[in-house]
Amino acid sequence: MEITGRSDWITQIRDFIGEYTGANPGYSPLALAELLTSKFLISPGEARKLAGIVDNELNMSKLFLAAMELNLTFNCNLACQYCFVRRKTHERMAGATAKQAIDLLLDRAVVPEVTITLIGGEPLLEMALIEQIVPYAAEAARRRNRYVNWAITTNGTLIDESALKFFARHRISILLSIDGGAESHDRYRLTKSGAGTWHKIVDLIPLMKKYQPQLGARMTVSTEALDAMREDFRQLVALGLHNLIIGPAHGPTQWSKKQVEKYGLNLVAILHDYYEWKKRGLPLFIEEFEQQEEYVGWGCRAGRTSLAVAPDGSVSPCSKLLGLEDEAGRWIIGNVNEGIDARLLEPFRNSGDRQPQHCGHCFQRCGGGCYAVNFEQTGNHFMPSEENCLFWTVRQEVKRISHDDYRR
Repeated sequence: MEITGRSDWITQIRDFIGEYTGANPGYSPLALAELLTSKFLISPGEARKLAGIVDNELNMSKLFLAAMELNLTFNCNLACQYCFVRRKTHERMAGATAKQAIDLLLDRAVVPEVTITLIGGEPLLEMALIEQIVPYAAEAARRRNRYVNWAITTNGTLIDESALKFFARHRISILLSIDGGAESHDRYRLTKSGAGTWHKIVDLIPLMKKYQPQLGARMTVSTEALDAMREDFRQLVALGLHNLIIGPAHGPTQWSKKQVEKYGLNLVAILHDYYEWKKRGLPLFIEEFEQQEEYVGWGCRAGRTSLAVAPDGSVSPCSKLLGLEDEAGRWIIGNVNEGIDARLLEPFRNSGDRQPQHCGHCFQRCGGGCYAVNFEQTGNHFMPSEENCLFWTVRQEVKRISHDDYRR
């Protein structure tokens, strides 16, 4: 073929690649390389290299990100028995790895404002890394005309005023893990030497609220704490924690129907307290009580608009999957330092195609459960257990009661 100039030659190659890949979405990179060699007189080695670059770019263009979870470490200063990180290690994320992950999110974001959640293990073990990457992300986002919203999930035991000032300055929202009163909290949330942590955290709450008046807290309910569930909620409110998440502790062992029923009855009792106190002017907020849940399809945002990065840079749809011991359960799609294969996310992007047949005929239009919990309980990311179905029913009934009986 006649080539009039190098720029024209490159333009012809570019146009050809665009037309070919567009017309052949399931194309083979090897076939593309062979065509480039024959059509443009490129050496086989260079053609394979070019086809590989094209394939990687098309692969990466399939990412439509809005959020990322950075697991700064799998290490923790506590030994909470129900922690979703089953494979505790002393791995720590390097600064270069964190920056690669941040760049991946910002480069593939489909929204102007993205969310980065700092998680672990206990992320405050890596406070020096946090202080390094937050300014980096702010500047990297500015260059791309984007903005980063920050969140951190912490057990609270390592909080000090210096960290709180940093979080306030950079608008990093804290989600504090605290399970109610001392008895319920210290049942599982212990130091490695077996000491309770409730009093230490409670002593720090006034300082936390000084810098974050709307301090968020998560109350995780274990089966052993069911009898104290309502009182645990009341104790958190008494401590000044008014922005709450309440949820059950999930693991390989499923809750019984009787236990789920008791959880639901306790949640209804908490709902009553919640609206009584709100009528008196207490600024409480529990999202599940306030908002009717809309069915948005099978599956959550994991692997669709959100990814999680392990301390070594491994990438998975979510942090709970990264915490699993089973390698198949973790669903690693690559590494931010070496490249990822977005095609491996296809099952999560089209999770509705993997919906069990009996679920498709169910009158309860649920989201299919947590992928990590599903894997632990059924061996399949896309097969919800009976426990999931029971909890979904409870949540929907509580939402109905909240909407019909309290918000009219």
